[in-house]
Amino acid sequence: MKQGPVPVGRWAFGITGTVVVLLVASVLAFGPLQAQRGASTLRIAAAAIQQLDPYKSASNDEIHAFSLVFDPLIILSKDDFRPAPHLAESWENPDDTTWIFHLRQGVHFQDGNEVFPEGEGREVTAADVVYSIDRFMKVSTAFTLGEIESVEALDRYTVQIKTKYPDPFLIVDPNRLARVVVVPHEAVEQLGEDGFAQNPIGSGPFELRTFVPDEQVVFARNEDYWLTPGVDRVEFVFIPDPTVQNIALEVGEVDVLPYVFNIDTAQQLAQNPDIELYGRGGSYRGIGFNVQKPPFDEWEVRDAVARAMDITGAFRAVVGEEFGERAYGQVPPWVGFGYDPSLADLRPYDPEGAKAQLAAAGFADTDGDGFLDRDGKPLRVDIKTIAGSQTRVLTILATQLRELGIQASVVPLDTAVWAADLQTGNSEVFFDYSFAGTTGLHALFHSSAIGRTNTHFYSNPEVDALLDEASRTLDHSERDRLWKQAQRLIMEDRAAIPLYFELGFSAVNKRVKDWVVPWGGLYLVSLENNVRIED
Repeated sequence: MKQGPVPVGRWAFGITGTVVVLLVASVLAFGPLQAQRGASTLRIAAAAIQQLDPYKSASNDEIHAFSLVFDPLIILSKDDFRPAPHLAESWENPDDTTWIFHLRQGVHFQDGNEVFPEGEGREVTAADVVYSIDRFMKVSTAFTLGEIESVEALDRYTVQIKTKYPDPFLIVDPNRLARVVVVPHEAVEQLGEDGFAQNPIGSGPFELRTFVPDEQVVFARNEDYWLTPGVDRVEFVFIPDPTVQNIALEVGEVDVLPYVFNIDTAQQLAQNPDIELYGRGGSYRGIGFNVQKPPFDEWEVRDAVARAMDITGAFRAVVGEEFGERAYGQVPPWVGFGYDPSLADLRPYDPEGAKAQLAAAGFADTDGDGFLDRDGKPLRVDIKTIAGSQTRVLTILATQLRELGIQASVVPLDTAVWAADLQTGNSEVFFDYSFAGTTGLHALFHSSAIGRTNTHFYSNPEVDALLDEASRTLDHSERDRLWKQAQRLIMEDRAAIPLYFELGFSAVNKRVKDWVVPWGGLYLVSLENNVRIED
């Protein structure tokens, strides 16, 4: 799996010269882009930032901004996504439900503000961690820590967290403990909830200087930080349109697009010699079945559809190894457990075998229209999807199915309609998508999630039991074994047809060094990296 700067090939660029001129003019018209620049000012593109309370947002832009102000206990390593020390220097498990974290000493909250006057920034202690976790559990609107039984400060620099059950995901899931940054209670109490969201104060590497929601956000280096930040200032440049963001990066008006949302854009930006793509993590993309809808409630039909398509050929034609990886299961390599390329043995490309299997299931072209039918009903595979590069992959696959006599089509839908249709069961075949995070397999296929994230309406008690046991297994090797066993059963049941993992990218001006693609937060300064600008 590629990580860090990714070498990429050359691809066709489809924007006409006229459009480019108009978009560049649009970029140059943005007021914030004319803000003061400095040699060590990092400019990050953003679409919208309305508040900066770290517990009250799942917006990527807002997460990127407030990540600069605060310190989390842990971050997920840039190399292998495993938890790495940050504010917590170390931790241990004396038993399966107890976590003890040892804090870094000498870290102070930012001063020179209305809560902590200049020179009076208070040291971060275990009591602050306890306060922050308690507040997170009370007010977080997007994320959860799971079943926490107690949080206690054992001494000034030691925190104990007890969970109700063994919970291996507490520190490895980017949406759990890695989301809990440490906040000072004085700031929330003195400024109020709304005031704190507009004037955040933490212990992080940058202090807020200017915040006008959706217009201007500027940070300055925290001169007292326990590491030395590599840039002096960070500005978030507001550009709502993603296409204009791309142009802004290409003409040098911003330095970073934190996320490139599709491979078409990545392929376009890869042509620019001044831009570097950094890859990290990504998303799972496949074809899902609602296994309760005829005829896809029949294993033989689902299996035949899977065998009828040359998925590898379609993947290489549209995505390629530079921007993705052929998937044979739902768990990608960056999760750290459960990734199982041996599942390829379940996915032979065998169109003639697929035709024979459908014939054995009773499908035949009885009316001579060139398409298979049974009991007077055609075999239709209408794949509901949302916009994205996967549409081209799906179109190739649908064409292959039609050549075998299956009435297949790609049905583009608005995202909200697509999601509602999947959750309510108003779909038979659909574009199967997830960010493929730590608990993605559980979310997509555990029966407890049917009608919410399990849009396959798939239920297998053996799979549920394996996923439940794995979710309470701290031993990494054993959890890996259980997760793989569950995944193999799901894939043998043909609840879904994995297509590929699409890599996630940041696009960065090459003068910016040591960038790490955000994962549970944007970290410009850590023990692993320190972003700087070299002209």
